Amino acid sequence: MTYIAGNTAVENARALSQSALPNAPQQPYDEPSHRIAAARARLSAVLRSVAARELRLAERLDPSPNCGS
Repeated sequence: MTYIAGNTAVENARALSQSALPNAPQQPYDEPSHRIAAARARLSAVLRSVAARELRLAERLDPSPNCGS
């Protein structure tokens, strides 16, 4: 028998894929509810506004020089 590089990996992958449990129960994928999506959107908006406020406050405490002026 001649050894061909990479053949063992292919055979192992094939054996592994064939040994997967074909009758295993599948977990249903539930779409995230609209309440969760809305809460994420509100949280994102709050975090963006807090970051903008911190940036304005930092700029007031230590103003960076403006380029070109």
